[in-house]
Amino acid sequence: MYGTTTINALRAAGARTCLSAGSAAGRQQRWLATSPALRSANIITFSESVSSPELRELLDTFREKLVLPSYLPSEQRRKIYNPDLKHILQNDPVTLEIDGVVHKFRHVDRMTLPNTNALIAKVLRALDAPADLQNLPPLLEGCKLASRKISENFFPAMTRRAAQLGNINVILDMVKTADRTGFKLNCSERIDELMVWIQHDAITSGWDKAKTERALKRTQLVLNLLEADKVHWPKKPCAGAFPFHRDPQFLAARLHMAAALAVHHHDGKDVNGKVTKFADELVQLWPEGKGLLDLQPDQSFRSKSRMSYYINRGRYLLSASPILNGLSLAAQVVDPGLAMQLQNRADAVEAEVKVALAKPAERESMGQKVYNQLFNPQAEAEHGEEATEAE
Repeated sequence: MYGTTTINALRAAGARTCLSAGSAAGRQQRWLATSPALRSANIITFSESVSSPELRELLDTFREKLVLPSYLPSEQRRKIYNPDLKHILQNDPVTLEIDGVVHKFRHVDRMTLPNTNALIAKVLRALDAPADLQNLPPLLEGCKLASRKISENFFPAMTRRAAQLGNINVILDMVKTADRTGFKLNCSERIDELMVWIQHDAITSGWDKAKTERALKRTQLVLNLLEADKVHWPKKPCAGAFPFHRDPQFLAARLHMAAALAVHHHDGKDVNGKVTKFADELVQLWPEGKGLLDLQPDQSFRSKSRMSYYINRGRYLLSASPILNGLSLAAQVVDPGLAMQLQNRADAVEAEVKVALAKPAERESMGQKVYNQLFNPQAEAEHGEEATEAE
């Protein structure tokens, strides 16, 4: 029969994560504390080369503090977060081998873990080169693996940053692999932000043919994903008045690029019939005499999960200006009857745009800038000269 001292000693040994590797019992217990060896190809990694030491440190912190523990079996994860095992883990940590490198996990106080949203905000600010954007997919995959909830604001912010650094394709890749990254196009703002920046490259290029053709393909890709991939279908609180792939707001982006190609590169001719096809589909869905703000019920504009982003003057102009231009360009290409229907919608959008332009603004927004690029190039040129002189 065991004495009390012996029983207590056995209990202590059972609570230890591992024993000395010098004995057979120790080797057996250590095996229980060591995860199966993994290959780096099977775990989330970030680029070895980034634009700054600050970004490197942020990504390393994210990986080591939030992601790597997710690869431990659930029993071992519970151990490293258990305060009762703090002193034991100090000497005998849980280990995880990756490509022959052993990572050691001692006690982690959950309260000291970095705030995910704060960390992501710092990462986005630190992205300073196109190559840095390749770290966004593993960043989102890591959040999904570690069950870390991300603020909704970061998805449009990632799209903007990718566009600013000239690689919107990294966003499209994450959307196409939404089952891994969690970048779902299941709410209006995420889709609208992506459509806006897909068109922006063509607009700012002065309608370069290759860039406009690429933008048209990308708008069609987004619409196809919205229709075919259920991962992008919205939950009821985020759903609008139309299925997203049939929403005139998003169909207008495709029409804009097709019409721009016809006007700027095909002498105003609808050589492949796409402008007519897209315009006819749009006017059937878009009620006559209605503007963009009339396409959704009023409550949609009071809901963060739906359309509240349209309430911001600059943000509305950012979306509405390309849509208005697309309707106007398409009306120059299609037959007179269809042109009248397009112009009817364009007139309603233009009335809304004028109201937005009349509202005071503390500084020029990106929406104002895009409006000027499309409809008031002289003002945009003068603004550019002023900015150059200020520098």
